[in-house]
Amino acid sequence: MLEFWNKVVYELDCYSKVFVAIVVEHKKGTPGTSRAMMLRTEAGEVLGTIGGGVMESRLLDEAEGAIERSTPEPQLKTLVHRQSKDHVESGLICGGSQTVVTLVLNPDHRRVLYEVCSCLRQGNAGRLIISPAGISLESESIEDPSCSLQAVEQNWEAAIGLLNRRRVLIVGCGHCGAALARQMDLLGFHVTVVESRIGLPSTENLPKRVQVLNKPYSEAAKDLEFAILTFAVVMTPSYLDDVDALASLLPEALPFIGVMGSPSKLQKIKEKLYARGFNDSDWDRVTAPVGLPVNSDTPAEIGVSVAAQILQLTNLASDT
Repeated sequence: MLEFWNKVVYELDCYSKVFVAIVVEHKKGTPGTSRAMMLRTEAGEVLGTIGGGVMESRLLDEAEGAIERSTPEPQLKTLVHRQSKDHVESGLICGGSQTVVTLVLNPDHRRVLYEVCSCLRQGNAGRLIISPAGISLESESIEDPSCSLQAVEQNWEAAIGLLNRRRVLIVGCGHCGAALARQMDLLGFHVTVVESRIGLPSTENLPKRVQVLNKPYSEAAKDLEFAILTFAVVMTPSYLDDVDALASLLPEALPFIGVMGSPSKLQKIKEKLYARGFNDSDWDRVTAPVGLPVNSDTPAEIGVSVAAQILQLTNLASDT
């Protein structure tokens, strides 16, 4: 999201206008889900997607005209992905629908968008509010939906949360931890890595967005923000380090704690945790071994299997 809004601000700083489309509501079956974003610059550059296909092509054609007219008010439209006499057809036939906010941003919007970019860079919470009256930035609580739309006839307001609620904490950044970090970053998660070893080569080639914390594994959960949103995966170099990490993580309100290891290694981890005072209810919270079964031991494939499990659980939670 930061790359997207940085591009918008760059264009506005150059005194160019930008057409932006944001999906603010969707029904199952649509290719463009809530919070999907796309922009078209005055020069014709396109960044992002709201689902692709003929629907997106039509909207980009509209964008050119909207930029030329400097359309003054944000617009709201619902596109249905089927033939319909009662609704606006998107041109797709996959089923479902999506509601899209479109607006033309100009240099006058820079103040609000500077604040948006600042929130995103610092990982702070905030809600971008869009309505026929324009755009503004408000405070955000994790109790709020990450994306919402309130509409009564022509009166509507869309709110897009800036806090990335898809978060993962990886404890240990050897080959498997680094592979998982890259995979989760690719999927758009906020990724934090805890690694006690200094100058580890595998930490040096991570994407810039990945936050690397050099501290003991036994302090893995210390100062962790938004624990209730964070999936934790333990991949340290030894089972004793795994025990230290798990002992730090288990008292926290994490929705998921996974640990990598063979059955014999996991049994030793369990015994050490019990010796520290943890019990069956604590161990029941641990997914061990972590990852969907893919019958592979390579770091890249382990990274994919763990990422797939987290993605599956994240999407199941968002459907409920």
